[in-house]
Amino acid sequence: MTNPEKTLLALLLSASIAACDNYTNETEEPVETEEPNEPADPEEPAEPEEPIEEENDFLTDSEGREFSYLPAGDLLPNSGPGHSDTTIYRPDIIFPLEDAAFLNSQVYRYGGSQGSVNGMEGGQCNAANYDYPWQDTFCESRSRSQIMCPDGGHEGVDIRAATCIPSSGETHWAVAAENGRIVGLDGSKYTVKLQTEDGTLYRYMHLDMSQLAVVDGESVVKGQRIGKVWNDFFNSSGESVPTTYHLHFEMYQNYAPDEETDPVFDQVSPYMTLVNAYERKLRGE
Repeated sequence: MTNPEKTLLALLLSASIAACDNYTNETEEPVETEEPNEPADPEEPAEPEEPIEEENDFLTDSEGREFSYLPAGDLLPNSGPGHSDTTIYRPDIIFPLEDAAFLNSQVYRYGGSQGSVNGMEGGQCNAANYDYPWQDTFCESRSRSQIMCPDGGHEGVDIRAATCIPSSGETHWAVAAENGRIVGLDGSKYTVKLQTEDGTLYRYMHLDMSQLAVVDGESVVKGQRIGKVWNDFFNSSGESVPTTYHLHFEMYQNYAPDEETDPVFDQVSPYMTLVNAYERKLRGE
């Protein structure tokens, strides 16, 4: 090969190499950089949840004591058969005492003539007599017979006032359970009777008969004061008989044990009627 040919070949090779270099050295695309994150808006603090107020399923009296009662007919041991009557005969009456009250036995508890039967020796002002639960005394053992207590029994229920009157000296008023009229008061030594328009009869016993707030034949309205809780009591001979300070409360209705028996106007158990009235009283109804 001649020198001119060698020179030409060298030039061609140089040009090819340069072309290859230009092809492989492509410009790299710029790498995108992430922009700094903008600060997030601060979260608003969650509002605290309001506490859920739980409804109490119990009632308390004016002294904060929780009301409770034993079932109808559940008497103290050795105090009589009782009568398990859960009927609310008069659902709209008001409770016949203005203040708090305690239904329990006057005979078989502290201060009663038979208190020792259940180990309850002591005076009527024992604190246990002035506390819940209530206890029924309808058909408690007595010599008197009536349709609900065929073997003889207490014809109403006994109600202690809010405090023991001999020690507290406080006054506790009995009030009219319904609208009605005072009947048969003249000559009565220890009983006030209130009769409603439909014939229902209530008997209030052992009030202070010397300081009654009503007179015979007077029309009264529900809640009107009748007399003060006391301990007036006399036997059939007119002689004074000792008893505790309390209200004995009776309710008369036309009653028949079944559809085949003619109704008799007689005492019925007021226990559950009074429970219902007291619960409404504690609710402020």
